[in-house]
Amino acid sequence: MSDDLNRTPADETNAHLSGEDAQPHAAQPAAAQPGSGPTPVERAAETAREQAGEAASALRRGEFMQDAGVDPTADKDDKLIALLSYATQIVIPVVMPVIVLLSESSKKRPFQRYHAVQSLALMLLFVVIAVAVGIGTAIFQIVPLLGQLLGVLVLCLTPIAYLMAVVALLYYGYQAYQGKRFAIPGLTSFLRDQGWID
Repeated sequence: MSDDLNRTPADETNAHLSGEDAQPHAAQPAAAQPGSGPTPVERAAETAREQAGEAASALRRGEFMQDAGVDPTADKDDKLIALLSYATQIVIPVVMPVIVLLSESSKKRPFQRYHAVQSLALMLLFVVIAVAVGIGTAIFQIVPLLGQLLGVLVLCLTPIAYLMAVVALLYYGYQAYQGKRFAIPGLTSFLRDQGWID
């Protein structure tokens, strides 16, 4: 024991490098411990993969909404506000859902709040996709011929993607105006997992 007290840090480093380290390492990596489950990040990534897979298969089957049902508590005002939450995204993105969410009356009207959150998340998803495509296209501009071809392709596909987004927003707005509470594949399950909608 007294030999351990007289050792200097240099002696310990030399002993460790030569293999003379007498003290076993007490700490083991978390992954090596038996019975340890996945980390929270791994669980979130797995959940995201499952939701993306479910959304992709639903869209392949032509299902643009799931679990649709008429909400009997929705009155005409609720239906109109829900429609406007989607439809106004085409001209003035984000404004209407934010107004609905910040208003005092939306706390008493779950139908309005549900569609405001869902339309806001849908628009933010469209924006994230557009930014990712823009950044990816800008990065590929470094490669001479490939970058130019990709730039032309994105330029040609952008109006089609915009029209698809407009059609989706109008379709979801119409369904909300019919008094339906529905799930957008992949997106609504994510919002429920985060606790943003019920």
